[in-house]
Amino acid sequence: MDMQTEFHELDDYTHRERRFLAAWKRGVALAGESYFHVTSASVAEAINKNQLRPDWQRIEHAIGVISRGEAAFLAAMYSFFNAEDGQALLVRAGFPNLCDVASKLDPPRAEVIAELFLTYPGW
Repeated sequence: MDMQTEFHELDDYTHRERRFLAAWKRGVALAGESYFHVTSASVAEAINKNQLRPDWQRIEHAIGVISRGEAAFLAAMYSFFNAEDGQALLVRAGFPNLCDVASKLDPPRAEVIAELFLTYPGW
């Protein structure tokens, strides 16, 4: 198979959505469930990202109080839900660009954000 006809798993929207949800669940667990509206029985049982929507008010109030690394991670995650408000959170937390965020994330959080970038199907 040549490069043009080779199927890539990330070209499959359904596969991307599954991978995104798995990464999103890991992110929710790392950030803390209290920053999300969990409408499924548990984070693990969520079958759709809309069952794990970020809680704007809790996140917005936490920025500036939680550690800079936690703020970078929460704001970056929120950006996948709402890019404009997420960018405002990033700037407020002192991370005006992607490189600044990357420099503050520990490996588990960086891996979550990287997987979300790779598989983002849109919200």
